[in-house]
Amino acid sequence: MRGGRRASCLRLPIKWMTLMAKLVFFLKRKSDITPEQFREHYENSHVRLAQKYIGHLLTGYVRNYPTFAALDPSNVPAGTQPSPHDIGYDAITEMRVKDMAAIEEIGRIFNDPAIQPVLKADERKFLDDKATVMILCDERDTGVAFTQEPTTVLA
Repeated sequence: MRGGRRASCLRLPIKWMTLMAKLVFFLKRKSDITPEQFREHYENSHVRLAQKYIGHLLTGYVRNYPTFAALDPSNVPAGTQPSPHDIGYDAITEMRVKDMAAIEEIGRIFNDPAIQPVLKADERKFLDDKATVMILCDERDTGVAFTQEPTTVLA
């Protein structure tokens, strides 16, 4: 949060207003709570606040809790296991919306003087909010199977 505004980063150029969009948040727990306490609070408090205030704008809402990470996993010598890598985040959250207008509305709600203090007070209970990263994505989904073989295969 900078300058007292939580979601000013959600102010985006008008040309992006019609894209299908996904917000991805990388979240880090406060240093004085365990991963289990972080997850418990997130799922039972913060998720419910999100559902209450912006649930009507979301087409998908997923929380991912990393259990293992590795650097360069496609370059692991045969017969060995990849070395664990600490990504530094306790949750990766995906919020899907139908368009950029929904993201603008989320930004308005997050900055509402009656709602922002509620969200911020809850975040202080479990998040290292200065470490939070938000990414706006234009998602492409190929599904689980391709409908045709690629015409060119890169070697």
